Amino acid sequence: MARRRAPGLLAVGALVGAVLGAPALTAARPEARPGKRARPGKVVRVERNPPRLTSTALVCPLIDGDLGTCHRPVSAGAVGVVLDSDGAYGRAEVLVANELPDACGPVSWNIEIDQRQLTTRDYSYSAVLVLDHAVTDTARALPPLRDAPAGRPGERVLHVLDDDGDGLGDLMITRYACDEPGRGTQSSRPLHTCIDTWLPRRDQWRHARTDLVPTCY
Repeated sequence: MARRRAPGLLAVGALVGAVLGAPALTAARPEARPGKRARPGKVVRVERNPPRLTSTALVCPLIDGDLGTCHRPVSAGAVGVVLDSDGAYGRAEVLVANELPDACGPVSWNIEIDQRQLTTRDYSYSAVLVLDHAVTDTARALPPLRDAPAGRPGERVLHVLDDDGDGLGDLMITRYACDEPGRGTQSSRPLHTCIDTWLPRRDQWRHARTDLVPTCY
Protein backbone atom coordinates (compact mmCIF):
# COMPACT_ATOMS: atom_id res chain seq x y z
CA MET A 1 0.00 0.00 0.00
CA ALA A 2 1.35 3.44 -0.94
CA ARG A 3 2.25 5.65 1.94
CA ARG A 4 0.15 8.78 2.25
CA ARG A 5 1.84 12.14 2.64
CA ALA A 6 1.19 13.68 5.99
CA PRO A 7 -1.28 16.56 5.86
CA GLY A 8 0.30 19.98 5.94
CA LEU A 9 3.74 18.82 4.69
CA LEU A 10 3.48 20.63 1.34
CA ALA A 11 2.33 23.76 3.03
CA VAL A 12 5.25 23.63 5.44
CA GLY A 13 7.70 23.25 2.53
CA ALA A 14 6.23 26.24 0.75
CA LEU A 15 6.36 28.26 3.97
CA VAL A 16 10.05 27.42 4.45
CA GLY A 17 10.78 28.43 0.83
CA ALA A 18 9.03 31.72 1.34
CA VAL A 19 10.97 32.38 4.52
CA LEU A 20 14.29 31.70 2.76
CA GLY A 21 13.29 33.99 -0.12
CA ALA A 22 13.94 31.45 -2.93
CA PRO A 23 11.17 29.32 -4.48
CA ALA A 24 12.05 25.65 -4.77
CA LEU A 25 11.80 25.50 -8.62
CA THR A 26 14.09 28.47 -9.23
CA ALA A 27 16.65 27.83 -6.57
CA ALA A 28 18.40 25.17 -8.69
CA ARG A 29 18.64 27.37 -11.84
CA PRO A 30 22.18 28.78 -12.34
CA GLU A 31 22.51 32.52 -12.28
CA ALA A 32 23.12 34.26 -15.61
CA ARG A 33 26.59 35.68 -16.05
CA PRO A 34 26.81 39.43 -15.72
CA GLY A 35 26.70 41.26 -19.02
CA LYS A 36 25.14 38.39 -21.03
CA ARG A 37 21.48 38.08 -21.83
CA ALA A 38 19.64 35.30 -23.56
CA ARG A 39 18.84 36.24 -27.16
CA PRO A 40 15.87 34.96 -29.12
CA GLY A 41 16.75 32.27 -31.63
CA LYS A 42 17.44 33.64 -35.15
CA VAL A 43 19.09 32.09 -38.20
CA VAL A 44 21.51 34.55 -39.77
CA ARG A 45 22.72 33.80 -43.31
CA VAL A 46 26.26 35.00 -43.80
CA GLU A 47 27.21 35.76 -47.41
CA ARG A 48 30.77 34.71 -48.04
CA ASN A 49 32.94 35.87 -50.89
CA PRO A 50 32.55 33.34 -53.73
CA PRO A 51 35.71 31.57 -54.87
CA ARG A 52 37.56 33.26 -57.67
CA LEU A 53 37.09 31.67 -61.07
CA THR A 54 39.81 31.08 -63.63
CA SER A 55 39.77 29.85 -67.21
CA THR A 56 42.30 29.06 -69.92
CA ALA A 57 39.66 28.80 -72.65
CA LEU A 58 40.64 30.29 -75.98
CA VAL A 59 38.06 30.88 -78.73
CA CYS A 60 39.56 31.47 -82.17
CA PRO A 61 37.24 32.57 -85.01
CA LEU A 62 37.70 30.64 -88.24
CA ILE A 63 37.66 33.32 -90.90
CA ASP A 64 38.16 31.16 -93.97
CA GLY A 65 37.57 27.42 -93.63
CA ASP A 66 40.83 26.12 -92.21
CA LEU A 67 42.26 29.56 -91.38
CA GLY A 68 41.61 31.45 -88.18
CA THR A 69 42.92 34.00 -85.74
CA CYS A 70 43.50 33.92 -81.97
CA HIS A 71 43.94 36.87 -79.61
CA ARG A 72 46.64 35.21 -77.48
CA PRO A 73 49.54 32.80 -78.10
CA VAL A 74 48.81 29.36 -79.50
CA SER A 75 51.27 26.75 -80.72
CA ALA A 76 51.25 24.24 -83.54
CA GLY A 77 50.06 20.89 -82.22
CA ALA A 78 47.30 22.34 -80.04
CA VAL A 79 44.01 20.51 -80.48
CA GLY A 80 40.55 22.03 -80.19
CA VAL A 81 36.95 21.51 -81.30
CA VAL A 82 35.32 23.25 -84.26
CA LEU A 83 31.72 24.36 -83.75
CA ASP A 84 29.14 26.88 -84.88
CA SER A 85 25.46 27.55 -84.16
CA ASP A 86 24.43 24.25 -85.76
CA GLY A 87 26.69 22.04 -83.65
CA ALA A 88 30.16 20.60 -83.17
CA TYR A 89 32.14 19.02 -86.00
CA GLY A 90 34.95 17.25 -84.20
CA ARG A 91 38.53 17.84 -83.18
CA ALA A 92 41.08 19.73 -85.22
CA GLU A 93 44.82 20.17 -84.71
CA VAL A 94 46.58 23.48 -85.22
CA LEU A 95 49.08 22.87 -88.02
CA VAL A 96 50.57 26.35 -88.24
CA ALA A 97 50.53 29.25 -85.76
CA ASN A 98 52.15 32.54 -86.75
CA GLU A 99 52.48 35.54 -84.50
CA LEU A 100 51.19 38.71 -86.13
CA PRO A 101 53.30 41.54 -84.68
CA ASP A 102 52.62 45.24 -84.85
CA ALA A 103 54.49 48.36 -83.82
CA CYS A 104 53.32 47.92 -80.24
CA GLY A 105 53.92 44.16 -80.04
CA PRO A 106 52.06 40.96 -80.96
CA VAL A 107 48.36 41.59 -81.43
CA SER A 108 47.11 38.23 -82.73
CA TRP A 109 48.14 34.77 -83.92
CA ASN A 110 47.07 33.42 -87.29
CA ILE A 111 46.40 29.69 -87.39
CA GLU A 112 45.80 26.94 -89.91
CA ILE A 113 43.95 23.82 -88.76
CA ASP A 114 43.80 20.22 -89.96
CA GLN A 115 40.24 19.52 -91.15
CA ARG A 116 40.68 15.83 -91.92
CA GLN A 117 39.06 14.59 -88.70
CA LEU A 118 36.05 16.90 -88.91
CA THR A 119 32.62 15.51 -89.79
CA THR A 120 32.21 18.30 -92.36
CA ARG A 121 34.15 21.20 -93.76
CA ASP A 122 31.00 23.05 -94.66
CA TYR A 123 30.52 25.05 -91.49
CA SER A 124 29.35 28.65 -91.24
CA TYR A 125 31.42 31.80 -91.34
CA SER A 126 30.77 32.18 -87.60
CA ALA A 127 32.52 28.89 -86.72
CA VAL A 128 35.20 28.91 -84.03
CA LEU A 129 37.98 26.66 -82.78
CA VAL A 130 37.63 26.16 -79.02
CA LEU A 131 40.88 25.40 -77.20
CA ASP A 132 41.50 24.50 -73.54
CA HIS A 133 37.82 24.13 -72.69
CA ALA A 134 36.00 20.80 -72.44
CA VAL A 135 33.06 20.42 -74.84
CA THR A 136 30.84 17.49 -75.80
CA ASP A 137 29.68 16.27 -79.19
CA THR A 138 26.44 18.24 -78.70
CA ALA A 139 28.13 21.59 -78.09
CA ARG A 140 27.20 24.60 -80.21
CA ALA A 141 27.40 28.37 -80.37
CA LEU A 142 24.46 30.38 -79.03
CA PRO A 143 23.29 33.80 -80.22
CA PRO A 144 25.36 36.52 -78.50
CA LEU A 145 23.63 38.39 -75.71
CA ARG A 146 22.65 41.97 -76.32
CA ASP A 147 24.15 43.22 -73.06
CA ALA A 148 27.46 42.18 -71.52
CA PRO A 149 27.40 41.14 -67.83
CA ALA A 150 29.57 44.03 -66.60
CA GLY A 151 27.53 46.67 -68.43
CA ARG A 152 30.55 48.69 -69.55
CA PRO A 153 29.92 51.31 -72.25
CA GLY A 154 30.88 49.89 -75.62
CA GLU A 155 31.44 46.34 -74.36
CA ARG A 156 30.40 43.75 -76.94
CA VAL A 157 29.57 40.08 -76.52
CA LEU A 158 31.61 38.13 -79.07
CA HIS A 159 30.74 34.51 -78.30
CA VAL A 160 28.39 32.50 -76.10
CA LEU A 161 29.03 28.76 -76.18
CA ASP A 162 26.90 25.89 -74.94
CA ASP A 163 29.49 23.21 -74.18
CA ASP A 164 27.09 20.33 -73.41
CA GLY A 165 24.02 20.85 -75.61
CA ASP A 166 21.56 21.76 -72.86
CA GLY A 167 20.71 25.11 -74.47
CA LEU A 168 22.38 27.18 -71.74
CA GLY A 169 25.51 29.27 -72.09
CA ASP A 170 28.64 27.83 -70.48
CA LEU A 171 31.31 30.18 -71.80
CA MET A 172 31.15 33.83 -72.83
CA ILE A 173 33.73 36.09 -74.45
CA THR A 174 33.37 39.89 -74.43
CA ARG A 175 35.48 42.74 -75.79
CA TYR A 176 35.87 46.42 -74.86
CA ALA A 177 38.36 49.27 -75.06
CA CYS A 178 40.46 49.68 -71.93
CA ASP A 179 43.57 51.29 -70.49
CA GLU A 180 44.00 48.63 -67.81
CA PRO A 181 42.44 45.21 -67.12
CA GLY A 182 38.77 45.32 -66.20
CA ARG A 183 38.38 49.07 -66.56
CA GLY A 184 36.74 50.24 -69.74
CA THR A 185 37.47 53.57 -71.36
CA GLN A 186 35.62 55.76 -73.83
CA SER A 187 38.84 57.36 -74.99
CA SER A 188 39.29 57.65 -78.73
CA ARG A 189 42.82 56.29 -78.28
CA PRO A 190 42.68 53.46 -75.73
CA LEU A 191 45.90 51.70 -74.82
CA HIS A 192 44.43 48.21 -75.12
CA THR A 193 41.53 46.06 -76.11
CA CYS A 194 40.36 43.93 -73.18
CA ILE A 195 38.95 40.48 -73.96
CA ASP A 196 37.14 38.97 -70.98
CA THR A 197 36.19 35.35 -70.35
CA TRP A 198 33.04 34.64 -68.32
CA LEU A 199 31.70 31.46 -66.72
CA PRO A 200 28.22 30.87 -65.23
CA ARG A 201 27.82 30.25 -61.52
CA ARG A 202 24.44 30.07 -59.76
CA ASP A 203 22.60 31.49 -62.77
CA GLN A 204 24.96 34.46 -63.04
CA TRP A 205 27.88 35.19 -65.33
CA ARG A 206 31.11 35.63 -63.41
CA HIS A 207 34.42 37.01 -64.64
CA ALA A 208 37.19 34.43 -65.03
CA ARG A 209 39.93 36.07 -67.11
CA THR A 210 41.04 39.26 -68.88
CA ASP A 211 43.46 39.30 -71.81
CA LEU A 212 45.07 42.54 -72.94
CA VAL A 213 45.63 43.17 -76.64
CA PRO A 214 47.76 46.26 -77.40
CA THR A 215 46.15 48.94 -79.54
CA CYS A 216 48.58 50.31 -82.10
CA TYR A 217 48.36 53.75 -83.76
